[in-house]
Amino acid sequence: MAEIPLVMPKMSMTMEEGTFLTWHKAEGDEIRAGDVVCEVATDKVDMEVESPVDGILLRLVAQPDDVIAVGEPIAYLSSDADDLLGDLLDGPAEAEAPPPAAAALATTPAAPPPLSTVVSAVPLARRRAVELGVDLATLNGTGPGGTIRVLDVEAVTSPLVAPAPHVPPTPSVTNGVPAGTATPAARHRSRRTVARQTSASAAVPQAVVFRDLDLEAVAERRGQCGWLSLIVRAYADALRDSPLNARWTGEGSEVWSDVAVGLMVDTELGPVAPVLVNPDRFPIQELDERLGRVADHARSGKVPVEYLTAATTTVHDLGTLGVDAFQELLNPPQATALSVGAVAPHVVPVGGGVGVRTRCRVGLTVDHRVGDCADAARLLNAVQRRLDDPNWFGWR
Repeated sequence: MAEIPLVMPKMSMTMEEGTFLTWHKAEGDEIRAGDVVCEVATDKVDMEVESPVDGILLRLVAQPDDVIAVGEPIAYLSSDADDLLGDLLDGPAEAEAPPPAAAALATTPAAPPPLSTVVSAVPLARRRAVELGVDLATLNGTGPGGTIRVLDVEAVTSPLVAPAPHVPPTPSVTNGVPAGTATPAARHRSRRTVARQTSASAAVPQAVVFRDLDLEAVAERRGQCGWLSLIVRAYADALRDSPLNARWTGEGSEVWSDVAVGLMVDTELGPVAPVLVNPDRFPIQELDERLGRVADHARSGKVPVEYLTAATTTVHDLGTLGVDAFQELLNPPQATALSVGAVAPHVVPVGGGVGVRTRCRVGLTVDHRVGDCADAARLLNAVQRRLDDPNWFGWR
């Protein structure tokens, strides 16, 4: 059997390096395709790394907290699979900006089904398929020889799985300081990632436009639909037609073909931003369910790979923490970021007197090289027009 490297995987298009966390296997262990070999921290979230082939671990190179470039070896193993390992640990294909449109993704030809009538699947995928009621024979595996992996099962079922109820954390308090479960090393990694991203943001000239969005027209129609879902859908659709849906290339602005919203989620380890591609294309109820699921994934530290694509803009909601308004920094090459404050009744002028309207203050941060404050104001006007029309959300 040949000795081949197990490399640092590329789990998202923005990932250039990863932090090794822990081994689940030891030198000399025999591993099979689908076994979880180790965990790494990407630029977004901690991820388990599965072996795509059978083999034996020969040497473990990476140690906890080692920062390793994508594609560099973290271990060596012996296998008959030749170079299959390198291909399958490369993660999502690197795409030239802008990211592929959702329609293009949906029409990408699927891999042909295996000729054998015996379904090839890793043990964890079989177990997950039983839990979710999935027929493995209907899936096309992405593992070696069409082997079905856990991600293949969850990718098919994720739109059908009901969102798990979110239980607000109730941290214990010692001497007035919340006692979390995150380790100091984990928090250090998270802050290091934030420091790298915000340092890049400091090189971008940024302007912020604030506006109170009036939500009165959709307040009675929304039912159980979350406020953030309404705002994300209206914002993504309005941004699609704005010159701010672009990035600065150094010589000019380049328009994105899609709108991919990075949803900033507050977690115990720090912010995590899973990405929803073209959220305005989903019916509002489906989008609301997707937002709930992806937020739960982020808080659990297990974001599915399909939500780790590159974002073209960011939405950050601190209204649930009682914040009325704040400025969100840009995450280059994104040219926009929307901060969302608390939704609450506001006393406003109405006719010759005063009245109460449901409102929310948002702040739109823009890359001043791509557009100016007037562009930002027009974009927020477009968001308001959509929020003023319940029919636009499909409500009659």
